[in-house]
Parts: sequence; C-alpha cells; structure tokens
Amino acid sequence: MIKEITSVPLISIITIAYNAVEVIENTILSVIKQTYSNIEYIIIDGGSTDGTIDIIKKYESYITYWISEPDNGIYDAMNKGIKKATGDWINFINSGDCLLDNNVISKFIQLHDPSADIIYGDTKISISNIKTSYIHKPEPIELMEKKMVFGHPSSFVKANILKTMLFDTSFKSSGDYNFFIQCYRNHKSFQYIPIVISVFDYGTGMSNNFKINRYEDARIHGIENKISWKISFITSYITWKIRVFLKNILPKGIVQKYYTRRNG
Repeated sequence: MIKEITSVPLISIITIAYNAVEVIENTILSVIKQTYSNIEYIIIDGGSTDGTIDIIKKYESYITYWISEPDNGIYDAMNKGIKKATGDWINFINSGDCLLDNNVISKFIQLHDPSADIIYGDTKISISNIKTSYIHKPEPIELMEKKMVFGHPSSFVKANILKTMLFDTSFKSSGDYNFFIQCYRNHKSFQYIPIVISVFDYGTGMSNNFKINRYEDARIHGIENKISWKISFITSYITWKIRVFLKNILPKGIVQKYYTRRNG
C-alpha cells in the first residue's frame, strides 16, 4: 500500500569512482534525471587519470559536492562521502551501477517506512558481455548471519547510522556486508520494498575477488582459521574455477540459458 507522504526527506546519493571513464556517465545520468527533486549528489573519485574527471566536470552543475584525490580503498572513499552527506537517507550508486529508472527515488519515498533504519529492494543483474540480465530478489533477512542477502546499491540507510558506524577500512571487498551484519546484530530495523532499485553490471557473472570475498566473509564470522572452513574454501574455489572456465569456452547462448534457468 502506498503511504501518504508527510515530509520531503533529503536523499544523499554517493558515487565512488576511479578510472571509470567508460561507465561513469551512465551512472551520473541515472541519478541527475530522477523525478524526485530533493536529492544531493556526491561523487568521491580516487584520483582518476583516464578522463573520468572531465565527465564529472561536464555535469558539475548537477553535483552537490565532488572531489578527486587518492584514497585508501573503496571503503575509505565511501566514508569520505558519508562524512559530506547531509541527507536523511544515504544510497550508494557506484560507477558502473545505475538506478533502474528515473522514478526509483520517487517510488522509494512512496513506499518507505520512515521508522525503518535500512530499506532495501530488488537488483537487476546485468551481465553485459553475454547480453543477458535477471532480477535478484533478496533472500530472507534472517539469513544475514550467513551471507549478504541484498545488493548494496539497492539499499537506503539512515544517515545517522552510517555516520555513527563508518565502514571498516581494513576490508577490501566485504566491508558493506560487515556493516549490515553489525546492524542486524544490533537489532536495527530492516524493511523490504518490492521494487527494482538498481542495475548492477556483473561483468562475467563471477567476482574477480573470489578469494578476498570468501576470506573476508569468513573473517566476519570468525571462522577463517578453522580447518573445516579451509577445506570448504578449497572445494568451492575449485568449483568456481571450473565454472569460470566453462563460461569462457561455452557459446554465449548456452550461458544465457544457464542464467535464465538458474534465476527464472
């Protein structure tokens, strides 16, 4: 049921970028074309040298704040954006990601529960190199203790929570999962809204940081030194390598059918 809007919250959208000249323009356009007007847009660039800055400057009049300087990783850059944000809610749409359409923020405003701490929706996964996509619906929030159950770009977090619990910069890949699981363990309230919020380009469909992802997830759960986890990791790593090999040699049509069946 659509709620009656009683206030006009300010939404802070933050984009993290580094040498993203080929993708950042689509990201920027997806934000500045939103029909909801009460948005501040922040871009934190890590010192790009490939023309990314020229594109940012092209749209400078639509950007509330931007900076380009070296950082200590993606979560350090995210923290810089959080510190600059003045909105009620914060959403991260990083370079290469996009909001689904021009009405996403308006839909969020209509459907969100102002008393919730974290609100999340569906994600469109785009695998551009084989020209296929699918909708990823979040799994039950109770599974947060096991894994990340929704896409980070498809979430909105109350700004005061992020400002209090900045991302742990010792992580390279799983800092967002670490943040959300801490929120879950601290009994922050989560709300699911049944709309697709963001488009995430998954490239080949496989993470290039498999080892880092798995190790950091295990670290979050305190099991990275257990023999049982190490055995499980070796098995899953071998399986992952086989899947990557097969997807690189199989015709794209077969791979497309695989994703259609798996996610349909």
